Amino acid sequence: MGFLKKDSDFSSGEHYSVVSAECYFQGALSVQGSLRVDGTLEGTVDNARHVIVGTEGKIVGDVTAQVVVCGGVIEGNVCADMLEVLAPASIKGDIRAKKMMVEEGGRIDGRCAIGGTEGEEISSDDDAEEDDKSKK
Repeated sequence: MGFLKKDSDFSSGEHYSVVSAECYFQGALSVQGSLRVDGTLEGTVDNARHVIVGTEGKIVGDVTAQVVVCGGVIEGNVCADMLEVLAPASIKGDIRAKKMMVEEGGRIDGRCAIGGTEGEEISSDDDAEEDDKSKK
């Protein structure tokens, strides 16, 4: 991405936000551009174009973005057009994405709905059991 280079073109209208390694943030973020997390963020992230979680980064809360690249830890649900889970990253929560790539060593603890249509929700195990019972 290179958004920390001296010659970055900020006139493009793309906005970048950074939660650095020494930073702790608590609350909801509505990000119109891109977000990089190398510290700890407790709360939801909405409307982001790109969310990058560095190897030392951690998000505790739900993430909604067009593209999510996780190299650290996400403890919450992820909704994205594209999700990339790098080694040794981990996601603990449900995932809804159009596309997903998981590197060898990347970990996911939750349910995944990949390639579904927009607006589809991941149903809970209880909902699935109720649907099975109603079909009988």
